[in-house]
Amino acid sequence: MTDKNSQRPEMVTSRIDVLTAIRERRSIRRYTAEPVDDACINTVLQAGLCAPTAMNRRPYHFIVIRDRDTLTKLAAGKQYASMLSDAQAAFVVCGDSSVETRREHLHADCFAATQNMLLAIHGLGLGGVWLGVTVDSDWYRQLQDTLKLPAEIIPTAVISVGHPAEERALPHTWQPEKIHWETW
Repeated sequence: MTDKNSQRPEMVTSRIDVLTAIRERRSIRRYTAEPVDDACINTVLQAGLCAPTAMNRRPYHFIVIRDRDTLTKLAAGKQYASMLSDAQAAFVVCGDSSVETRREHLHADCFAATQNMLLAIHGLGLGGVWLGVTVDSDWYRQLQDTLKLPAEIIPTAVISVGHPAEERALPHTWQPEKIHWETW
């Protein structure tokens, strides 16, 4: 584990360049039983901390969950979160509404961190998937209660992570009809 007082925890480097990671990253929902080491966890957290934010307010906070009972409990709380029960870890991305009061900016900042973390996960040869958190949903309240979140801390996303037990095909993503030059 990382010493909470250390300035620089152990980290690892990516196996692929950023543009390849962007093109090849896929949502991975099945994982092996192999644990994810601390250096990989720290590297993913660092990627989240590097995300851009409005006015550099950096409202995000990250909760790392490795406890099997907690992962299983959270998996049961949302219809599309079953992969958490097999994940080796999860990151809960939260925003501090006392730091960023504009809800749309708080979510945008946290989602930028979420995307950075997903790209880091892929770059490390791990698999992950983004689980959305709908404000005021039952799962939102479960996250607040289970993780003992203060009132100003808003859960925005959960990322499950593990060593991939599946491969996903690369779809064709170039869609010129979605690209507009100068005007619509």
